[in-house]
Amino acid sequence: MGRALRADRLTNRPDPAAPQQPSGPTGPPRALTRLCDAVTETAKVLLGLCMGAIVLITVGAVWWRYVLNAPVAWIEQVSNMLFIWIVFVGAAVLYRQQLHIAVDVFIRMLPDRLLGIAFWMIELANLTFIVILFAYSLKLSIDVLGNTTGALDITPAWYYFSAPVACAMMMLFFVEKVFDPSRRVPTGAAGEF
Repeated sequence: MGRALRADRLTNRPDPAAPQQPSGPTGPPRALTRLCDAVTETAKVLLGLCMGAIVLITVGAVWWRYVLNAPVAWIEQVSNMLFIWIVFVGAAVLYRQQLHIAVDVFIRMLPDRLLGIAFWMIELANLTFIVILFAYSLKLSIDVLGNTTGALDITPAWYYFSAPVACAMMMLFFVEKVFDPSRRVPTGAAGEF
């Protein structure tokens, strides 16, 4: 029985015998959840636009190179920049939804009383990494503001600022997890947009 309850809790199936909890946060955490929802939805729209732009740019590159026999030099750089933004901002969205790939074989073996402790230890390790990445990527982004890239003649900071932006999003989402227990379980499904 213990393993079944633990598996149910890890797969986000409610225990019918458990007392019902309020459906969501109230007060200031509610405002935080609305802010996080707005940031997530904006990020998803931007991710979709970036993906569409990469497809159009790639089709255009093929057209110019093979049909018009006049390759365009900046296409690869723009595609790379958009892809980098997709990776980092997408990682932040997945962090909020708890959909990153995780090896939980050891977590599933823990007794029920240790699951919460293990969750917060993992989250604090994540936060430590996120804060370090934020600090160093922000420093790098600022340091290269005066430089320019090849064909585009823009600063490479456009590439690098994706990391501190995504880290700031993840730090915001961490704070939301502190105040809203419903954000501590996976939401959505992989591939869902």
